Amino acid sequence: MKAMLKMLTGAATALLAASTLAACGSATASGSGGGSGTTITLGIMTPLTGPAASSFGQSTIDAAKARIELANSQHEIPGVTLKLVSEDEGTTPEAGLAALQRLHEQDHADIVLAAGVSFYNSYRYAAQQKIPVIGDCIDGPECADPNNKTIFAMFGSSDNNFPNYQGLPEFFKSKGGTTYCGVGYNLPSTIANGKAMSGSAQAAGLSTPFTDFSFAPGSANFNAIALSIKNAKCDVVGTQMQVADSLSLFTALKGAGVTLKASFVQGGYGQELLDDQAGLAAAQGLYMAAGYTPASLKTPGTTRMMDALKTYANWSKPYPAAGHEWGWFSADTAVTGLVAAAKANDTSARGFVTALRKVTNDTHGGLTCPVNYSTFGDTQQQFPGNCTYMVKVTGSDFVSDTGETPIQIKAIPGTKNG
Repeated sequence: MKAMLKMLTGAATALLAASTLAACGSATASGSGGGSGTTITLGIMTPLTGPAASSFGQSTIDAAKARIELANSQHEIPGVTLKLVSEDEGTTPEAGLAALQRLHEQDHADIVLAAGVSFYNSYRYAAQQKIPVIGDCIDGPECADPNNKTIFAMFGSSDNNFPNYQGLPEFFKSKGGTTYCGVGYNLPSTIANGKAMSGSAQAAGLSTPFTDFSFAPGSANFNAIALSIKNAKCDVVGTQMQVADSLSLFTALKGAGVTLKASFVQGGYGQELLDDQAGLAAAQGLYMAAGYTPASLKTPGTTRMMDALKTYANWSKPYPAAGHEWGWFSADTAVTGLVAAAKANDTSARGFVTALRKVTNDTHGGLTCPVNYSTFGDTQQQFPGNCTYMVKVTGSDFVSDTGETPIQIKAIPGTKNG
């Protein structure tokens, strides 16, 4: 079973950085507007080696390239041509910082996309260098801090209070769920997310007799946990883990004879699962979160994305890979900011930040709920634009159980799990 390390604490951040030095060699570096013949270099840092590479890697670079080439071919940014360079982030905080420094100081990238797991260790360098940043930002507090005005979250600035919320528990209840159990790692963000989901279930009237956020990745005795869930009589189970561990848990639950009404699996939506026969068998019937419009719906937004992946990344499979998400949406956010900056005739680092801070309803080409880049801390960390689709693994397909209308996630004021 292929290990896909897309967990909440290690979900990728995407970084957007612009050099302020004229020596970088582009028109934006000197602070001028995007005139005729301007080339802006985007640098992407993502894990190409180490455990996290299975969830990011080359597919992340390929998707960023596809989005950049689409922008170039359609002349989305007047007078500007985009170029991509890359660095291996590895899977450690130190390697991530080194990759960012190489992109900024050696590769002279005007814009850096940090699609990986270690930006929480790099953001101070970015802030000191006044580098504009766009990232997933669910691995640390940097994007929710109003002092970090140059740091953006591509899916919305996270609410680090981890409040309870409405929306998802109502979905569980619509499937007949009455009792919720939550399982996750003993890491700060996964614990907070797990507590928020459990608290949300309670607020919606579901009982929550069992939760376990006490173990490290890969170390759980899932047979024992499955027995505890069975004894608690839970008919809804949510996991805050990497996909391989989540599927091990649900396999153990089936073996223990537990019948579920609903489930919540973060990070399972991706072609890798459908290509992995063992993982696919374990996932049958499970409900998984999809933060952006599922490709099976064939909306104009999904068709545009899949066509670009086919044309520029040689990807012809039915669904994007897990890594495609981070590369595509980080690059797409960069394009959105540069389009706005070009309209203001200032694609410098400062112009880019100013322009993107004024964008309040970015739907990423119709793929997500609107993201407001002018605010801080307004988004629940695991739900892009405070929305989620729920897909059900059926045969060799992800069937959207929520149709074309995603679940709206609304924070419950006065609650806190951070």
